[in-house]
Amino acid sequence: MPHRGRGGNHQKIPSERPVLDIFLAQFRFIFLQLDTEGDGVKFWLAGVVFAVVMVVLGELALGRGLAAAGYLLGPRDEAATAAYLLSHKTTDDYAAAAERALAAHDEDLAASIAQLAGERGIQLTPGLTARIRAAQDEASARTGSDAWNGFLTGNAPNEAALAGAVAADLTGVGDVRDLYDQASRYVAGQEVDPLVIGLATVGLGLTAATVATLGATGPEKAGVSTLKAVKRAGRLSPLLAREVGVVAANALDGEALRLVGTSMARLDLATARAASGRVLKAEAVTTLEGLGSNVATIGSNAGYRTTVAALGTATSTEEMGVIARLSARFGTATRAVMVLGGGALTFASMMTTAVVWSLWLVLWIAGFAFGAAKLGRRIGRWLWPKPAPRLRMA
Repeated sequence: MPHRGRGGNHQKIPSERPVLDIFLAQFRFIFLQLDTEGDGVKFWLAGVVFAVVMVVLGELALGRGLAAAGYLLGPRDEAATAAYLLSHKTTDDYAAAAERALAAHDEDLAASIAQLAGERGIQLTPGLTARIRAAQDEASARTGSDAWNGFLTGNAPNEAALAGAVAADLTGVGDVRDLYDQASRYVAGQEVDPLVIGLATVGLGLTAATVATLGATGPEKAGVSTLKAVKRAGRLSPLLAREVGVVAANALDGEALRLVGTSMARLDLATARAASGRVLKAEAVTTLEGLGSNVATIGSNAGYRTTVAALGTATSTEEMGVIARLSARFGTATRAVMVLGGGALTFASMMTTAVVWSLWLVLWIAGFAFGAAKLGRRIGRWLWPKPAPRLRMA
């Protein structure tokens, strides 16, 4: 998904300044004409032009201006920002997005778009709705053996294999396998992946905590497992991977990791278990657990495919938090919001555009009031002309 906070693939919001310049220039000319007391034809012609301009600009000013004003005066959270952005979307926008999803064989996204359209009172054509349902039925009927391979190896080239890799991590098998693999590489002087090490370490800790608390930390564990499986599959956003990878690398205890490798090589599991708890410093554990919690929230509210899509597009842990909060409001329609929202889902990213549209509304109202007053005064003079002054006889 496009970035909504700190740099990244953020969709640039077009400037409204050229439109405002034209708007003001037209009104300046018309007001000068309306303010003249001379040629009546010129005045009425200016009045007609004024009326046409007000109608044309009112189509934009009233709709978008009122929506922007309501947005600025209302709640300033991610859900309100998404609702404001979606208020500009037409039936054609929804239909085009659904068609693109079907063309990419992404029936989950197409269904999410159809759901969002229904929630917002937008009717897609019966033919398009039928094709979306058919694509969902076809996807449900597809089966494969990739899940078992994902469980054994942790490799996840597709959705089924990714599900198998997550299942392996939930049992702790995947975390032990990954930590031993990375520790062995470290002992041998080979390159290691700090993020995989960090996620495996946190995953093992959450597995133990889940057992001790009778499942209380299960969602966080599932989130961390999903994050690691997506990372191993090469589907994690590069910017997000870099952020959490740096956190993990800075918090890595090389001696503890070396001890894990040597202990597991001689099957000294007690020493390896104790050393694994020191591999990662506490601050990094907190960061990764928080990210895992957001991943679990998205998965619970919006589904598996939305979670994978979020991890593939989010550019920061902060953005994952934004998507998690959106999922609490939009549920399985969250992915459609991410696509149709255009990448600006925070108040700060939309404030300038909303202020411009609100200003446009104010200018339109002021222009309408000024022009109506001028026109009313001239009509009044025409209907009730002042009597000619009487000459006094000396």
